[in-house]
Amino acid sequence: MQKVETRNRHWIDRLIQRSYQIHSFTPEERSEGTLLMKIIKWPKPPNSAVPFQKSSDPSHSHFVILNSAKTFYVGDQLQVMLQMSDFDDHPKRYGGDYLQARIHTPALKAGSAGTVIDNQDGTYEINFDLSWPGRVEISVLLAHPSEGIHALKRLRKEQPERVNLKSTFKYQGISETTVCNLYLPQTEPLCNFTDPRTGEPWFCYKPKKLPCSARINHVKGDYEKNLLTGEENHYFQSGVNIKQSILPIAPGYITVEPSPQSAPALGECIRGQPLVSPSGFYYKDQWMSTTCNIHHFDTPAKIKECLQRNTVYLLGDSTMRQWFEYLTKFVPDLKILDLGNPINVDPHLAVNLENNIMLEYHPHGPPIQFSTITSQHLQLISNKLDEIKGGKITVIAITLMAHFTPFPVEVYIRRIQNIRRSILQLLDRSPDTLVVIKTANDRENPPQLVPYYSDWYAYQIDSVMRKMFTGINVVFVDAWEMTIAHYLSHNIHPERIIIKNEIDVFLSYVCPSIQR
Repeated sequence: MQKVETRNRHWIDRLIQRSYQIHSFTPEERSEGTLLMKIIKWPKPPNSAVPFQKSSDPSHSHFVILNSAKTFYVGDQLQVMLQMSDFDDHPKRYGGDYLQARIHTPALKAGSAGTVIDNQDGTYEINFDLSWPGRVEISVLLAHPSEGIHALKRLRKEQPERVNLKSTFKYQGISETTVCNLYLPQTEPLCNFTDPRTGEPWFCYKPKKLPCSARINHVKGDYEKNLLTGEENHYFQSGVNIKQSILPIAPGYITVEPSPQSAPALGECIRGQPLVSPSGFYYKDQWMSTTCNIHHFDTPAKIKECLQRNTVYLLGDSTMRQWFEYLTKFVPDLKILDLGNPINVDPHLAVNLENNIMLEYHPHGPPIQFSTITSQHLQLISNKLDEIKGGKITVIAITLMAHFTPFPVEVYIRRIQNIRRSILQLLDRSPDTLVVIKTANDRENPPQLVPYYSDWYAYQIDSVMRKMFTGINVVFVDAWEMTIAHYLSHNIHPERIIIKNEIDVFLSYVCPSIQR
């Protein structure tokens, strides 16, 4: 397939090449996008062709705990220094590696994510907040070497539509399936499904015999294959340099003493609080926020009490559908109404008449990559928000991350700008509406998925989203840190205990004063 050349252009120019309309961008939005692209700019290797032997090798790299001889107390900060080396055991002299770090105490099922600072000279500082007493261990993963990140950046520029989607058109016994995407070269006639409200484009190749109006569904298609070239393939090897542990050169643990001072009391969870890092930590498998009191909704009765008289909209991808599935399974009285939709796709509705609770799940629009979704249900979140009246009995939770990683960051920026505009309009007309944003999930990264769904791609757009919602009167559920900090293996669809903790955080904002 012919590709659009996207190098060395302004972010809006790259979108206009994909049929976005320039008049739909305000001056503030244009400036914001430029700033965001600068914020996520990633350091690159000194030259584009680094031999594999000279790339980052986790087995030869090591970290050391600074001031390890001091006595650490709960509330202190732990600092780690890491030196990256190559496969020849030579220290690296440039940065750009993507690291994930956490501290944990397995016996207590406790864990917290760390903050990584790239010194861009082959060394990295990693900071942790110490939030519980006992033996605390440090774990650092090389998620991707800097050379691999350089390859991922190349793919994002040169292969911006790496996932093909499709639609079936059907009328009077005739059925045809064609390729669809954000952009399609006009080598043959196109069906234009650009959203009239937001101007966000979507195209399918026109069927040979049917009109564009005959579209009945949206289907996940194929992946562009053999995207990595030559040496690049070596940068993405399981058991070698994808999410591989980096070991300490001295003991990789410390003993933390209880704080001699009592911890300051945390208040209720209220909207508008800034998202800090670390946003919380696990202790005995329960997520404890660093900013407010998290309640634990351990019985169906507590959840029903919290959600009484509320309409809850869950909008987004399958990680948001997990919330719907958790709530309807944990609360048997929350009855799913059979809308005739497959469980893994399309909207779902559940109600509890006794407590006047309504729970709706709606998938976000294209480029969503579900197996098959009815075309009538391809509604953009911003449009759905425009239809919601809002008010103090309305709760809205939103996430959209996983399906955007194979596409240019500019596309994601524009989607969030439109969603944010709709949220602000909703809050203007109904200020009591509670809007919750769930951040990205950390995920498994087998080599075959990395060119499309790398954690680094997710980390970048998650960083964009956090910045774009700064100062907006919304609530965050920090799934990114909650999935990194936990002892379970990374999975785009986390296991039940993580979902349970996400729900606890979510409901603590819905019902901040509920009794524990």
